[in-house]
Amino acid sequence: MYSKDIKALPADKWDATHGGSTRSAAELTADAIALLDWTTDALKGNVREYGMDDIASMKEKINSPQAAISQLSTSADAFNAALAGASDDALNSIVTPPWKMDAPLYILAQVAVSHIWYHDGQLNYIQALLGDGEVHWMDA
Repeated sequence: MYSKDIKALPADKWDATHGGSTRSAAELTADAIALLDWTTDALKGNVREYGMDDIASMKEKINSPQAAISQLSTSADAFNAALAGASDDALNSIVTPPWKMDAPLYILAQVAVSHIWYHDGQLNYIQALLGDGEVHWMDA
């Protein structure tokens, strides 16, 4: 669904901000993917530090809508595999996420997925600001 919304954005608006204070579609997408990758690493037993550098690094990596769609697919596949392979002990382990509020890893996996939806909503709002009121991910 997120990929369809990326495709619906005009390519010249990928890095655009609106009203002088919004984050660009590229940055929103980098944020979503970076947290998904952090969670994937945590599911594999590598709970590492996370910060704005992770988002900036991902933004450089997804320097076009096509690169973002490809990376999102790769990251989602890796997350799905890591989640499927995680033991009950791993899922119930308490970890410290980027926002520094300890929680069981299974909760953070749910947050990572919800985080994608959150940023997809922001992409939809950008589309609306640009005059596009369609719901693109419902298209067949």
